[in-house]
Amino acid sequence: MESEEKKGSRSFSAWDTTIAFLSLEILALVSFGLGGAFGIRVFDILGFFIGILAFGYARNNFNIKANLKWLVPVGAFFVLLGFSAFFYKYYGGLQGGAVSVIISFLYLLLEALGLVGFFLLGIGMRAHPQIKKEYILYGLLGGLALYCVVVGFYSLIRYGFFYAAIFRDLVYYYQGVLYPVDVEGKALLGFAFAETSLRFACLPAFVLACSGVGLLRMNPKKDERKFFLLLTLAGIGFLFLVLIPAWQQLVLLAGVYAFFGIYFFLRFLGGRNENHKVYWNRAYMVVYILFICVVAFIAFALVTEGRLHIIEKLFTAVLGRVPMTVSTAIQAVYDCVYNGAVNADLHKFNFVSFLFGLNPSGDAITIHATRFFEINILWQNGFLAFALLCFLICFYVKKEKEYLRNANKDEFPFRLSIVAMMLGIFFYQSIFADELPLIHGNEFLPFTHGNIMLLMAFLMGISYEPETKKEVVLSE
Repeated sequence: MESEEKKGSRSFSAWDTTIAFLSLEILALVSFGLGGAFGIRVFDILGFFIGILAFGYARNNFNIKANLKWLVPVGAFFVLLGFSAFFYKYYGGLQGGAVSVIISFLYLLLEALGLVGFFLLGIGMRAHPQIKKEYILYGLLGGLALYCVVVGFYSLIRYGFFYAAIFRDLVYYYQGVLYPVDVEGKALLGFAFAETSLRFACLPAFVLACSGVGLLRMNPKKDERKFFLLLTLAGIGFLFLVLIPAWQQLVLLAGVYAFFGIYFFLRFLGGRNENHKVYWNRAYMVVYILFICVVAFIAFALVTEGRLHIIEKLFTAVLGRVPMTVSTAIQAVYDCVYNGAVNADLHKFNFVSFLFGLNPSGDAITIHATRFFEINILWQNGFLAFALLCFLICFYVKKEKEYLRNANKDEFPFRLSIVAMMLGIFFYQSIFADELPLIHGNEFLPFTHGNIMLLMAFLMGISYEPETKKEVVLSE
């Protein structure tokens, strides 16, 4: 307020308020998923322009040159998520005349601009002088909570309490086909409810419940209002999962909280003492080893051509059987990378398909869709996008640690909730991804083109710990 009084400009203050309002409003609307696929495209373009305007607040203390080496991979990743050979062909880029090409190009352009815009929006809102940091979190959680309340009430009316347990193994007929009750849930797609898989329906509630991690470091006596507000919002997501009940999602939620319990333990051991960095170095080493294993896993799937005779012997010797998830993942990787990138008629390797996504002809989507969003990115967006994804995960492990370490005591719980939501989305989509979720339909709903991906881009932006001009000067 003092800086505004010195400037003596009423228009400057009004501009700040307008940008703050628009930023919080679009964040809440995207969290709710208003308008479905069409609404998301509208929010893509609005988010891009508002993100550019909001980024102006961070520019004064933002060293572009120092951060460019990190921002370029992030921007390239978002562009590749929007533009790929797969999605260009899927939306009709090669199936019609000039009009079809232009529409497909504009659709993908909006997707790429939306992801970049929400990333910049996160950076800008963090630096905005008139937005309290907890309001950013509440705006995001408020949209998710409203979605869970609306969908939750409708689900209870249609199915009742604890229907997945009560009606376990029960089926119903729909157009002459049997459908099990306990594996489906309700979701709001646009302005209509639809029957979808539980994996798809529970994602917003799971992300909302993950925000409760911030309560672990919040004092209910000192911050009573903030504590109970966050408890209420996170509790809505938790109740959504319990009232189904979605056991797998609840187990994963417990895993997220356990992960942060380990983080607090490492923080207790290491503290802020430079002599105890060995604990964090070991934690980083575990992450890097995991991704080396992922690369080795993909290489193994390609070398063995999807055949499981080697892995079958290994798992049979150790466990007595081959886990279905392992065999499915190996076969999926081989199908996506090798079969999808090789022309079946000419038996020639298609370099463009390998780098930028497969051809969505025939039933390619049904064949290649998996429960692992990383593999889905591999065949939908290409190997370049997948490689950037692996790099960004390793990069953000370090950045999130800095983001939490640099927080003051009051901000730490809210930053903890932000990181927990990011981690929750990543874990959930790595296990429960479902891009063909409709029970009574076959509509393709890619995760990378949905509202949760826009929120992920926003969370990546707000938790990005930039190198500021002041820091660079001091280091020199």
